[in-house]
Amino acid sequence: MDFKQALDRWLGRHQTGPNRLLHSLGIPATIVGVVLLFRQLWWLAGVCLVAGYVLQVIGHYLEGSRVGEVILLKKIFLPSGGFVRRLWITSLWVVVLLGGGFLAQTLVGRCVYFNFYEVIGPGMYRSGQVPAEHLEELIQRRGIKTVVNLRGESENPWFASEQQVLLDNEVDFISLRLTASRYPSPEELNGLLGIIEKIKPPFLVHCYGGSDRTGFFFVLLALREGQDWEQAMGQLSLLRFGHCGWTRFASITYPLYDFVDYADKQDLPKDLEQFRLWLKSDDALQARQRRLERNEPN
Repeated sequence: MDFKQALDRWLGRHQTGPNRLLHSLGIPATIVGVVLLFRQLWWLAGVCLVAGYVLQVIGHYLEGSRVGEVILLKKIFLPSGGFVRRLWITSLWVVVLLGGGFLAQTLVGRCVYFNFYEVIGPGMYRSGQVPAEHLEELIQRRGIKTVVNLRGESENPWFASEQQVLLDNEVDFISLRLTASRYPSPEELNGLLGIIEKIKPPFLVHCYGGSDRTGFFFVLLALREGQDWEQAMGQLSLLRFGHCGWTRFASITYPLYDFVDYADKQDLPKDLEQFRLWLKSDDALQARQRRLERNEPN
């Protein structure tokens, strides 16, 4: 079907004045909604998308024609043929749509917005490595006063650029070297807890990808803010932040699982204070040693 045929078919389903008027309002609204999604203005994007489609549906109702998206979905999910063929094609499309949605979310979040999110409370931001020019914009727009870098100091250009931006904008800079693929040492964990105990919003915490080291930091921060264990572990989400717990980069998070095993066996609360006490115990040292003896990445 060429463009002229597609246009003629579209005009055939949009012949009345009210329908065309409502579409002249609804289509731009949905386009604005998509743009706002990429700007991570979720509520405003949702309002524009819903309002835009509702206007178009009302227009088709007044004219008595079918909505184009409904026609397309029927062709996709209700193909002609036997029951088995329809079931197979429908199942395939569901898998494709779910996989595509997950991939799109991951690409937009990690590649376009550097995995930048405000979580737990106002002014608590997490991200991957943000280029200097974008970091300066975030600092000015969000009023960030402290940046925590979990990659540690580096001779690579990104570190000097970041340091200069923070100096120019009078932002406090804290660096702590953690390795995603290594079980952290007691000294590293104590350093992390020291930052978590003192840091106040508005702040930004980042590593390279914003998934593993940063996720570990925010699990402990969520406990500090009074969230329960299940809520706090949401900071290691695959769908939202891209944390892959089955890869070698999950090693940084192993103390969390060792701690919760200990707390469950001892019937202890799973909070930040208990985590701090556990770090001083023989069980924490033994758990780390067991991980190392299993040839976990170190």
